[in-house]
Amino acid sequence: MFLKKIAIKTLSVTIGTIPLVTFAQLTTPVSAPITSITQLPTLLNSILGWFQAIFFGIAGIFIVLAAFGYLTAGGDEEKVRGAKQMLVYTAVALAVAVMATAVRGIVVTLLSV
Repeated sequence: MFLKKIAIKTLSVTIGTIPLVTFAQLTTPVSAPITSITQLPTLLNSILGWFQAIFFGIAGIFIVLAAFGYLTAGGDEEKVRGAKQMLVYTAVALAVAVMATAVRGIVVTLLSV
């Protein structure tokens, strides 16, 4: 019972602070309309930044939900398996997102040379 209360409080605090941490990473908000084609990359980078922030925020929520499912499984093998599966899928999605960001950076660097 004590662990359940701690898990619920931790989950509440984590879910409450995820948006603050996620949106703290945004650095280039869209502030002016596009007036020429040369401003298009700036707009696309801004939109990509928003999508990344939202994706990583949702991934963080899924990690917390997987941990909560694992903690509240109560020894039920099916619930433990489901929580582990959710955690693995989230880790794979995060790895793909990080690799996509890295590949994008490499391509931009190669094309700008």
